[in-house]
Amino acid sequence: MADKRSDAKDGATGARKAASDQLGDARKALPGLVRDSGLFDLDYDPSELARMNQIFEHLPDQTVFDLSARLRSVIAEKEPDFVAFSEVFGISPAERKLLESLVEGLTVVAHAERAGISVNTARTHMRRLLEKTGSGGQLDLIRKVHATA
Repeated sequence: MADKRSDAKDGATGARKAASDQLGDARKALPGLVRDSGLFDLDYDPSELARMNQIFEHLPDQTVFDLSARLRSVIAEKEPDFVAFSEVFGISPAERKLLESLVEGLTVVAHAERAGISVNTARTHMRRLLEKTGSGGQLDLIRKVHATA
């Protein structure tokens, strides 16, 4: 009987620790989620980040979880639909991979290395992307992808 009680006690302690770890992770993630959501125009200088963390430390636990979930949802809604964009403009799968890399912030050369293709092939894909979408350059292309999101 004592073994069952200690097992239950250990299980409850483990569950509390896991919940505490999740709460700590959620509190640490909030500044990045706020930035990535684009809902607030923050410069993210160190003093603003410190102040934001102070505010987040005082939020009730459930509010932290709810806010994290909502911000993740907002970020997911803003993600471009690469498949739909590709269908509209007749973009090939290889060209779409390059487009996804560009939106991630990679250069054409970095994409070529990651994809295991030559830089010339990646540049050809880039040229075709610009032609098919009528974009004036990489930045214009990325703006078009985000505008259709």
